[in-house]
Amino acid sequence: MSRPGWYAQPFRADGGITADGLLNQLGRPSLSRLSLLVREAAQNSWDARLPEQEVVRFRLDLCTVGAGHANEWRRLFTSAAAQIRDQDPMFRQIAQAGSIRYLAVSDRGTTGLGGPTRSDSGRTERREWLRFVLNSGDREGVSTGHPSGGTFGYGKGAFYRLSRTGCIFIHTRFRREDGALESRFIGSAIRKAFWDGGIQRTGRHWWGLPEKDHCEPLRNELADAAAGSLGLAGFDADETGTTVIVVDPDLTDPSLPDSETTEELTVQDAGIHLADASAWNLWPILLPERRVRMTVAVTANGVTVPVPSPDDDATLASFADAYRKAIGGQSETLVCGNPRKDLGSFAYDYTYGASVLSPAARELGIEGAPHHVCLLRGPELVTRYYAGPERSTPDAGYAGVFKVADDLDGIFSQSEPPTHDVWEYRQLKGREATFVRTTGRRLKDRCDALSGAQAKRQVKVGRYAMSSVSQRLGHLLAGPGGTGTAVLDTTGRAGDSRTRAGASGVDAGMSGGAGPDGDGQGGGGIRSGRATQGRPGGPTRRPTLVSEPTFDVVAGRPVLVQRVVVHGPDRIQGLAYVLTGDGAAEDSPPVGAAVPAVMGWRTADGGIVPGDVLQHEGGPMEVELIVTAVADVVVDISVVRQS
Repeated sequence: MSRPGWYAQPFRADGGITADGLLNQLGRPSLSRLSLLVREAAQNSWDARLPEQEVVRFRLDLCTVGAGHANEWRRLFTSAAAQIRDQDPMFRQIAQAGSIRYLAVSDRGTTGLGGPTRSDSGRTERREWLRFVLNSGDREGVSTGHPSGGTFGYGKGAFYRLSRTGCIFIHTRFRREDGALESRFIGSAIRKAFWDGGIQRTGRHWWGLPEKDHCEPLRNELADAAAGSLGLAGFDADETGTTVIVVDPDLTDPSLPDSETTEELTVQDAGIHLADASAWNLWPILLPERRVRMTVAVTANGVTVPVPSPDDDATLASFADAYRKAIGGQSETLVCGNPRKDLGSFAYDYTYGASVLSPAARELGIEGAPHHVCLLRGPELVTRYYAGPERSTPDAGYAGVFKVADDLDGIFSQSEPPTHDVWEYRQLKGREATFVRTTGRRLKDRCDALSGAQAKRQVKVGRYAMSSVSQRLGHLLAGPGGTGTAVLDTTGRAGDSRTRAGASGVDAGMSGGAGPDGDGQGGGGIRSGRATQGRPGGPTRRPTLVSEPTFDVVAGRPVLVQRVVVHGPDRIQGLAYVLTGDGAAEDSPPVGAAVPAVMGWRTADGGIVPGDVLQHEGGPMEVELIVTAVADVVVDISVVRQS
């Protein structure tokens, strides 16, 4: 039996791929390395859950090697520098470092990495070791018995990417076919290809029991002893699962722009980021009422870092409520019309006052008031947050959930890139592409409706805590010499709301773009409005709201003035409502409460046409809709056609 040591993989006679080429195959993700690691590692753990296991325990422990184990770490990497004749200084730098840091990513209640330890061992049902430790993109033998999030290829790449040295250690325990438990331990590093005398090496290295043409892992007592000598946590009596040690993790602050000078997070702040990333990427499978669920624990140098949950985060609570509606029969089914097919379940929850501040959530596109739909497949891990138009009131938002129909899960899985973070219909053909493309359009329609993006404007009169109309509209009420200041929220959308909605975060992979779609003319879903046919003079564009409402004084009263473009002969009506806290129109105002009302329309010559209806017989023109102002409320202004 060989002694434990390092093995550098040579190129074979029939070729091979360099180690850095292997990483490049995995693409360039948009997420930070910390967030990507959480997302991909948790997906691997969730896919590996045991059929009879109700709880998968997932841990992230960011640690600094203690004095009692530092010498063993240095000895291990000093031997690497001597055994591997490579000019790459990575091994020597670790051995000489003043302190060594690592991230331990572990799961329990999972299968562990079983199966053969040689890629040429022949066909076998269990291939977890081959897929995670040796091969890349290996899907042979995958049969989890439940919907799968992806492959080990991209997941294991996230571990190597996070390590500054491209080095990880793997400690796993699994149950063999004969029922016995087996432990394995191996080190693995991905560096650059190099020449060793006359032999070219791929840049892939392993630490274990080197043999002539590969490296075997340490097994059972030797494996557990090797892990223990490095100060790593082991397994309880009958536990199975895997621990992956990321050596020298990159803690570059993901909130800073890319530059040559990088600033690192502290260990505690990195732990907070890991906890936040866990919450925002995994919350559907963390809900306590689930029969089969995951728990997440995060520590930073032994200090527990709380993981946000719907119990303490208002936005996560709204997403969770929408999820419960989506799976509990209180949802809308989104439908493809041609061919006729149920695409999945959609539900939502309005928010008011909820604001997202987490940097980990910002990486996923969520900041401030939510205006997103969480996209889920069968595994119920977050695929992405689909961004719809914002609501005009900064404090108001919506949190939706769309879950793909079970019989379409495989199709949507095939539409995902290695990052599993988008549904891209262009990767599919025929009916399958139609289903994915139409889903994007249905989601856009629903978000447009939730946001009020179709021919609407909302203005909040007095966003700030001032007690009277005169404080909010002082320059309008004080008369000559008045010193008051008007407060007008200007964070809403300008220009045509439908145009803005179409550009506000709708993913190209799901929006379909211009041109004919495969959805035919069948029913199902909601379509955005089009020009009405048959009016005098032929088709006429619907009226367009221009810019934000402004304050003015008409007949001695403070008013809101909304510019409107009428594109030809038309009969239009102005509407104004108070919005309630959940974003709905107030239908029963309190007794004695002031409500906004349409005073009339101001034309280009300064004349005012009283009433809420304007009949226009000429060509295109701009008019102003005049609405009485009411303090301390959110006013919704819209213009509709009358038939």
